[in-house]
Amino acid sequence: KSPIFEKMIYNYSDVNFLIGGSILRNRANFCLVILFVFFFFTGRASADTVRFDVAVVGAGSGGCAAAIQAARMGASVALIDETDWLGGQMTAAAVSTMDDKTLTRTGIYGEFIGNVRDFYSVWGHNVNVCYWGSDTIAFEPWAGRKILLDMISKSGNIVFYPNTKAVSAKVSSGRLQSAVFSSKGRELSISASVFIDATECGDFIPLTGAKYRSGNSISPKIDKDSVIQDITYVAVIRKYPNGLPEELKVTTPPPGYSDYLFDFRKMFRIDGNMWPGEYPFNVPSHNAYRAVPDPSNNAVIDGGNPDTWALITKTSINWANDYPGKKDDRGGLSVQFLESPSYRRDIERAAMAKTLCFIYYMQNELGMTDWSVDNREGYGSYFTNKWQDWDEMPERYGAILKHFPPYPYVRESRRIVGVKSMTVTDIIRDKELKRTLKPISDSIALGEYPIDIHGVQAIKYLDKDLAERAEDIPTDWQGDGGLFQIPMGALIPVKLNGLLAAEKNISVSRVVNGSTRLQPVTMLTGQAAGALAALSVQKKTDPRNIRVIDVQSVLLKAKAQLSVRKFEDVLDYSSSWPGVEASMLYNYMDADSEHTFGVYNEMHWIEVKDAFKRALHIKKFPQRELTAPVTVGEFKEWLRELYKKDIKRYEDIIDFMTDDDKPLTKGRLAVTVFNIMKAEPEKSGK
Repeated sequence: KSPIFEKMIYNYSDVNFLIGGSILRNRANFCLVILFVFFFFTGRASADTVRFDVAVVGAGSGGCAAAIQAARMGASVALIDETDWLGGQMTAAAVSTMDDKTLTRTGIYGEFIGNVRDFYSVWGHNVNVCYWGSDTIAFEPWAGRKILLDMISKSGNIVFYPNTKAVSAKVSSGRLQSAVFSSKGRELSISASVFIDATECGDFIPLTGAKYRSGNSISPKIDKDSVIQDITYVAVIRKYPNGLPEELKVTTPPPGYSDYLFDFRKMFRIDGNMWPGEYPFNVPSHNAYRAVPDPSNNAVIDGGNPDTWALITKTSINWANDYPGKKDDRGGLSVQFLESPSYRRDIERAAMAKTLCFIYYMQNELGMTDWSVDNREGYGSYFTNKWQDWDEMPERYGAILKHFPPYPYVRESRRIVGVKSMTVTDIIRDKELKRTLKPISDSIALGEYPIDIHGVQAIKYLDKDLAERAEDIPTDWQGDGGLFQIPMGALIPVKLNGLLAAEKNISVSRVVNGSTRLQPVTMLTGQAAGALAALSVQKKTDPRNIRVIDVQSVLLKAKAQLSVRKFEDVLDYSSSWPGVEASMLYNYMDADSEHTFGVYNEMHWIEVKDAFKRALHIKKFPQRELTAPVTVGEFKEWLRELYKKDIKRYEDIIDFMTDDDKPLTKGRLAVTVFNIMKAEPEKSGK
């Protein structure tokens, strides 16, 4: 591409729309709108508490999805983050290769990756460049950040507070009322009907007093000998076709290099093997693992075609640099990473140094002499570990470190103790069917990834109170996984009102966290939390009192799949899809086969009776010839008779059906039953 093109692509200051209190250059009018609202509210905040319907603490993958969903439902939303980046692990931690395995491309996550494809297609670039596969999704962190900003701006009612960190919370009568935040020396008080913790480490939870898990211990008695998964300080790197700038060369071994050299050589060598093979692997295999699109590269790259891997010019370092990186009982990352700010700072710096060591190894042993950190991502304005004050890190590495992300990839955060806690038995999937065998009716999101725990996972480090057994934990994490469901209770604290979880902090065991920490799940649980919060505001009650079916109705309307079944004859944009989803959730109808529902099958009275008995527990049924076919008109007449005492509640549902002379189909029956279930008188939490 031309230099003008590169300038247009990479001078994207509109995404850094508020840094240091100054408005930067903007290319999009919507940024001006967001800034106007931001300054309006912060101006008021200096005098008094700012009131929102929903306050989302953490603008990561889950937080952005929660804010978008809640705003689309009419709630006023504060979106708060300690950095100036949107997107969390996907962008601010540079894990911009999506770990989705293809079956959870639904809801807001599906919308997001659709926008990613559209963004790059404008420039004639594909996004399937990573993970050695042809159906993968990758993007540059700056691009993901911009796409999220676009989605947030179009949702309305969202005020983004960057560079803002929670410092305290006020709880009264068992309800979280408000929180105080610090932003560049100023204090800001925000009150909301519902707060959502979507921080990368679950940092807001302790301020509220809600019970949480840290490693395998439960607050307030945190076991300092407990461990969490390794972190990784990812770095985006690229090839410099015109030669590597001198300041981006690592000419001397960084501190700690000798400690990592042996492991680096075991994993990658210039004469290593091509994937799939055995360690050590070669440079093209490394680059194809976390490859991201490079708009300045005209080459056509397909992650599933090894012949194109040598053409990759942009990727991320996220393989050999887990920290601390030990895989047995002799090591692990202490829970102090979550509990102690100074310990976290030191560990983040050490992880950053390990990645710097790999860059030196890359440039000096792997022959990648024209590769270094990408200086066009827009990083550098904020770092959680303040490495600039790190005396042990020589100043000469600053020109490289300033292009690192603001914080590392954190795999395991604090996790609330919720109304429901997921254990490994909840996510065991049938390898043939690619799904769990026992569906749950209170599903609000799907997950798919296999169990992938980075670091120690000996039984003594697993949650002591959840009775997980070593023999239940799959060891072949590289399996294809399959779909599992997440219950609404995993988002709701066991006691505290006014708080929800929406990231890696939902109520799961450490083992389950190995499957729920990935970007698709965090976006989908975030969307569910946003829907639940908005409904709570609308109904003026706590989230725990909202009916699951009402949340599911909102999510299905937003095209978020909730069941583990997907049928070839029911597309998500068809009128029958919500009803078919509900029939699988509540088990009131059976599919014709594993792959087809039979949506166009003509129904008989026996099938109508069976569906209503299973879904609505209706036992009174008029004398009919059960094997006789049913027309739409006959079905409507029967419904009017069935609900004549409360006909106003169900009249719209009945009258919505037309074509009285046509046969009642299975799809229409499924939808009608679902609509009646939603119209039933509310019972709290049902």
